[in-house]
Amino acid sequence: MEEQQKLDYIRHELTGKIIKTLKLDDHELVKVSITTPNHLDGFMSAIHNLVLITRDNKTKKETTLNLMVKVMKGDEAFREVSQTKTQFTNEIYIYDKVIPVFSEVLSSRRCKVRGEDWCPRIFHCAAGLIPGFSSIYETILVMENMTLDGFKTGPRNDLDEDHLTLMAERIAQFHACSYALKIMDKENLEKLVNGIIPLNFIKNGQMFKSYAIMFRCGLDRIYEYLAKHPDELNSEQFTVDMEKLRDKYGKEPINLMQKFLQRDEFSVILHGDYNRNNVLFKYENGRPVDLRMFDFQENRYATPSIDLSFFMCMSMPTGFREQLWIPLLKSYHDSLMETLVDILKCDRNDPRLETYSYINFMKHMNRFAMYGAMVACHFLPWMLSSEEECALLAENSVLDIGSAEMRRLIMVSGGEKVDKRLIEIFRHMSQLGYFSIVHDD
Repeated sequence: MEEQQKLDYIRHELTGKIIKTLKLDDHELVKVSITTPNHLDGFMSAIHNLVLITRDNKTKKETTLNLMVKVMKGDEAFREVSQTKTQFTNEIYIYDKVIPVFSEVLSSRRCKVRGEDWCPRIFHCAAGLIPGFSSIYETILVMENMTLDGFKTGPRNDLDEDHLTLMAERIAQFHACSYALKIMDKENLEKLVNGIIPLNFIKNGQMFKSYAIMFRCGLDRIYEYLAKHPDELNSEQFTVDMEKLRDKYGKEPINLMQKFLQRDEFSVILHGDYNRNNVLFKYENGRPVDLRMFDFQENRYATPSIDLSFFMCMSMPTGFREQLWIPLLKSYHDSLMETLVDILKCDRNDPRLETYSYINFMKHMNRFAMYGAMVACHFLPWMLSSEEECALLAENSVLDIGSAEMRRLIMVSGGEKVDKRLIEIFRHMSQLGYFSIVHDD
């Protein structure tokens, strides 16, 4: 009954708001179609495909709008555990406030980069009590269906150099706008940052429960595998690093995750969940030439390492990861500087850019890039598992994320290939010196 009420709201009330936003008052609404493909659902969201057909009253020409409507899943208890309300409200804030400001900065400075090219077009967004939809706090986000413009998902698992470089360069453009505002209009940046509801792993002594469980299970999986295969600790440094990680954060790794949220001069407004499952690519002759990013639910104001190390740890197999890691960081930094230079109308030797030099950037990565490995330890089992295992993980995460069955699934999904991949990622982090944040007092 409640779900039907929501669909009725989308069909009638929401459709009317979209028509009004598009200033189509002189159009007749001919047809409304709503479908809900299961494969588009996320852990916390439901996605509806909404197709509107309108007819111009004068010319009789018909126009078809292909849209996607994103709403929150679950009851209030589930949303509390997963901090869904905070995450979805922040996502709407990014689309409604942050990206328009960044886009205006770029256009007013006549830059080559266009903020409008980062994301799907947004037709409507709302957060709060929405009469007629439900009786509790809700969010609604209506965006264009990019798949009809030739954008599609990339490879499910590993990405090649073209995909990775495009992702690095695009997120660098987004990050550059935070630095440009720090230099040109710090007050405006602070205003934007203050509008983001803090999404902490630990708040007032209380842990983000769902993540605390998943990080704990993910790290337990690694140490159980090492106990059975001690030869994987093949260097003194790697052994020391892994022992320190277990001793300091093995019981509650979420305490380490909170350390990654420290703010400094490199802090930017993040995407927050920048991974291959949250971008769509456009291809020419089989090569990715453009992308659109979405799902800004976990945006924060924090280190850019969060956006970078996440997709880099998740999307590169061993061997390729070691080969491409540094060149990919260089591609990111080059794109960052190129965008900043274009906004500020200066050259790369401008003293205002010294803070963000490549040397300083690499030092910053050294301190914070362990983030990606920590997220991979609980998320790679989802991404590298079979469709059946992934469906079970999703189902049990909603039923009871703290259940014994959920723990079992995180510990075994994907099999030994996941175990080996995780060990290889953590070994690479050790080789790069990224365990420094673990050794800090």
